[in-house]
Amino acid sequence: MKCKLLSFFLTFLMVVVLLQTTAFALPDDVPSKLEAPKLLSVELKTEESGDHKGQPYFEFQVQIPQSIIDLDKAQPTDGFVLIDYFANIDNQGFEKADGGHLETLTDTEYIVPGKTNTYYFYYYPDDEGTMEEVLIKDRQHAFKAQFFYQYYYGEPNEDGEYAWDYIESPFSNEVSIGSGDFYSKANEWAKPELQKAADLGLIPGILNGADMTKPINREEFCELSVLLYEKVAAETSQPVSVNPFTDTTNTQILKAYKLGITSGTSATTFSPKVLINREQCAAMLFRAIKAIKPDEDYSIEGVKDFPDQNNISTWAVEATKYMSKVGIITGDAQGNFMPKAITTAQEAASYGMATREQAIALSVRTYEKLN
Repeated sequence: MKCKLLSFFLTFLMVVVLLQTTAFALPDDVPSKLEAPKLLSVELKTEESGDHKGQPYFEFQVQIPQSIIDLDKAQPTDGFVLIDYFANIDNQGFEKADGGHLETLTDTEYIVPGKTNTYYFYYYPDDEGTMEEVLIKDRQHAFKAQFFYQYYYGEPNEDGEYAWDYIESPFSNEVSIGSGDFYSKANEWAKPELQKAADLGLIPGILNGADMTKPINREEFCELSVLLYEKVAAETSQPVSVNPFTDTTNTQILKAYKLGITSGTSATTFSPKVLINREQCAAMLFRAIKAIKPDEDYSIEGVKDFPDQNNISTWAVEATKYMSKVGIITGDAQGNFMPKAITTAQEAASYGMATREQAIALSVRTYEKLN
């Protein structure tokens, strides 16, 4: 009896293994994984003519990996690539917004000039009777995308239909646009710059809903700098493979570290919540610019000293002068750079500290200069 039970169990186990192997086996030439799309930008635009004149829509620039383009051309098992877009409005969660066959969406009329494998994609929000651009701008929209490859397998049924399944890529990076409640407080001079930053997708999630008048810390500025880098360079940066820090696991910090935008406060610490001053801000932004455009001329010959030049640290001279030279950073009414606090009274008054709105404004100006 025991032998019969053992024989039955072994037979059952072999059948289960066989079924599992069959279920997970992919047809020839169907890849086991897909690369993700990259969303390079999103802009809110308005139809300028035709029956829908005045209707707002979102224009994306989407970079398609060559492997995905090749897969859609080869179409193993007569399958096809789909791309789906997901929207998150006012932080209510992502839901599918639109999508379609990649073959249709990558027609030659949608090619973005001068950018490899990059295409325009257009998304028209549902018309709820209030389709005005200003109302859309009053809300925060975030987007991401994902590829699917639908393939067929097995033998056809009596109707000649094949069974099908699909594989999916990781999600793309997220891009966002609109104002909504992306800040809780800001000075009047900064509001146009903040709106521009939001429209360009230059405000990182860590600063959504923040008091923009407060000083910016090292973690926040790293996220801001990496986002700027990825927007201008039109590529997703990678974090350092081995995290040297014991006080952070933030991927954006590890990206900034690998790009050379920042370094640690010691061999093993980053100090993410430490606030940064104006000269530190200038230096980090300068390194971000050099990472984006490494072959540019960064000479500062002939650039005049600031009236408070003696207060600027030696390591920050090149950065502060270059940023002044190209008009990204300016001094106060007297031309002083105000690099940092040098007295106890200045420290108490947060003199020379970089605020979140100042840092975002600098990011916008840098984006405009580099583009």
